[in-house]
Amino acid sequence: MKFYNPRRGLLTVVLMVLVAASLLVTSGCDKKNGAEIKTIGIVLFGDSRQPQVDGFKNELSRLGYKTDTSIKYVIRNAKNKRPELKVHVQELIDQDVDLLVAAGGLEADTMKKMIGDSKIPVVVLYVNAILERGLVESRRDPGWDVTGVDNLNAELSGKRVELMQDLLPDMKTILILYYEKITPSRIGVAKAREMAEKSNIVIDARAVSSRDEIKQTMESLKPGEVDAMLTVPTAPIDNALKDVILPNVNRLKLPLMTHSRPLAEKGALASYGAHFYDMGAQAARLADKVMKGIDANKIPFETPKKYVYTMNEEVKDEMGVQINDIVRIQINEYIRTSK
Repeated sequence: MKFYNPRRGLLTVVLMVLVAASLLVTSGCDKKNGAEIKTIGIVLFGDSRQPQVDGFKNELSRLGYKTDTSIKYVIRNAKNKRPELKVHVQELIDQDVDLLVAAGGLEADTMKKMIGDSKIPVVVLYVNAILERGLVESRRDPGWDVTGVDNLNAELSGKRVELMQDLLPDMKTILILYYEKITPSRIGVAKAREMAEKSNIVIDARAVSSRDEIKQTMESLKPGEVDAMLTVPTAPIDNALKDVILPNVNRLKLPLMTHSRPLAEKGALASYGAHFYDMGAQAARLADKVMKGIDANKIPFETPKKYVYTMNEEVKDEMGVQINDIVRIQINEYIRTSK
């Protein structure tokens, strides 16, 4: 006859409870990890978008998101080939990422056209003319699940003309290259003209539609034909700055004002606008809200917190540009050309 051993029975019960608890804890961790890891798909038109992407990722890290622990990035670069944007966006939609990130306006425009019935929210790191380009229906109701940073870069073209007047008091004619089909490019020209007309300055705006046309226009310039040059926000022109525009600017000793610090770092005389890195960081704080459950379309587009007037001191000295007291007060930072 076998007798019941209460101690053995109690031990069995304890072991069963421990095994069950272990399974429950393990299952809970897996579920928690699965819920915490968010996949973010980022699309860049080209390498010029990298500063805002760096700002975005670094700020999310500061906010506590750790790569491969609580967040995973899938990054696609179109390498300045516009048709590739559609390929990359579709790939990320098919992967059903938790969040789509457009590094710039071209990427955002593509996402809006392709997002369809997918429920993937979109955060835009850097875009301008959000109403004029049709990215949103209105600032209060975008019409789709999107938020981001509206950098006002096109609108600030008039301010850049104003700064150029102080910097170059003898300036009479400003050259601007622009793309007719790119809305911010056209707006930039219009805003520059509005300011220039107040001071009897001529805006020599020349439409281009390809890298070859940019090259042809710049190489055909003769000394004294224009007094200075201004860029308006246009990705293909930005991407042609180092290899096509700057060699001719230097040939003609032509002061060049741009809309972004990275272009000044490449060798333009000056820039005025928000830092791309800072806008990426600002957009990361919006993305944090989205990943915590707030609908993107309930988060208003923001504008940059700060605009910076940057002077490339090396280029200034090479071109013999003199800084007066008015300009000296306006400048926020001096840099040198990146090697």
